[in-house]
Amino acid sequence: VLDWVLHLAAGRTEWQGHKVKPCDVVYLAGEGHQGLRGRIAAWKHHHSVTALSMWLSQSGCDLNTPDGYQMAAAHIRSLPKVPGVIVVDTLHRFLLGDENSAQDVGAFNGAVAALIESTGACVMIVHHSGKNKSAGARGSSALLGAIDTELQISDNRVTASKQRDVEIGAPIGF
Repeated sequence: VLDWVLHLAAGRTEWQGHKVKPCDVVYLAGEGHQGLRGRIAAWKHHHSVTALSMWLSQSGCDLNTPDGYQMAAAHIRSLPKVPGVIVVDTLHRFLLGDENSAQDVGAFNGAVAALIESTGACVMIVHHSGKNKSAGARGSSALLGAIDTELQISDNRVTASKQRDVEIGAPIGF
């Protein structure tokens, strides 16, 4: 996900051999900020990029609460540009309560829908599978029911496991 959105934020028009549309990126990081900054710096060095149109949060917040959503939305509104992509990394760090609860996940889904409506951005949610990867993402099925696209990343491949309203494309290797 990070490589993908860094290509967008760097103004690149191709990622892994596929055309992409460059855009501004907001990366809501709930943990690992020091390591994330290091990975971004290494990526910039490796790709000879000096500037990114990207904003990185300093902490997570509970998007499924009114206060948490309002805080995140206010920060995004204060940016000089409207983002084309907002990454929420990870669901667990932005969800107060239980990821197995349809009510808690439903409130999170509502916050994501509000971010999409207010910005027009694509919101990418980083989430993890359970111990049994074939069972898909862990937690409430309310998340899967609300999303348009589910991508699984494993074995150096990005594979769509759900795609609303369009045909599922072929896996992308990396």
